[in-house]
Amino acid sequence: MQKKKLSIVQSIAQEIQDRIQRREWVRGNRLPGQRQLAEALGVSRASLREAITVLEGLGILRSEPSRGVFIASGRERGQGSAYGRWQFQGRYALRDVYQVRAQLEDMAVMLAARVVTPSGLDRLRATVRQMEAAARVGDLVAMSEGDHDFHAYIFQLAGSPLLLDTLTSIQDLVEGSRRVAFANPDRVVEPIAEHACVIEALASGSADKARAAMRAHLVNVADRSGVRLDLDAP
Repeated sequence: MQKKKLSIVQSIAQEIQDRIQRREWVRGNRLPGQRQLAEALGVSRASLREAITVLEGLGILRSEPSRGVFIASGRERGQGSAYGRWQFQGRYALRDVYQVRAQLEDMAVMLAARVVTPSGLDRLRATVRQMEAAARVGDLVAMSEGDHDFHAYIFQLAGSPLLLDTLTSIQDLVEGSRRVAFANPDRVVEPIAEHACVIEALASGSADKARAAMRAHLVNVADRSGVRLDLDAP
């Protein structure tokens, strides 16, 4: 059920992004009100609000108290991650989320390196191709989904129900941290090459190489979000 709900939210986010790209709504202007927009899209207001949160994280939309939701202008998008909203501000520091992610991803990728098969590597490469195709048309929603699929499959490969349950328990935080990193338009394609490096390390069968590649990737993810992450600090 949770997976179906996520799919609905992502499809709404995709539709809004597509309409913006088709210039049905002008950048810098306000979106229609939530009731009107929900009716136009044929979705619930609750799902629409979640989709707006997704697009705020990606820097595509921005909310202004008492004024509504606005489409980020080209100038704003050019300023990068400052316009990707961290939705848990005031509750959890973004840096802390990346640090916890790094510990979980460390364990997952090291376990995966010991058991990954050629078909598993092919599936990971498919997510890279998905991101490449999305990047060519500026589809941030699909890029974020491809990133999700890449990391989620590594956790599946790890074969640890406890590790997967731990990730699931903080899934909203993880997804939020993922979206903020895609809000920097000048660096949006960087994860593609980084994922390829992780796949190459996994293919070697070396847990240490896989861990090093994943750590380098996550340090860069944090940096794209404006967070300096030192995973080697005591």
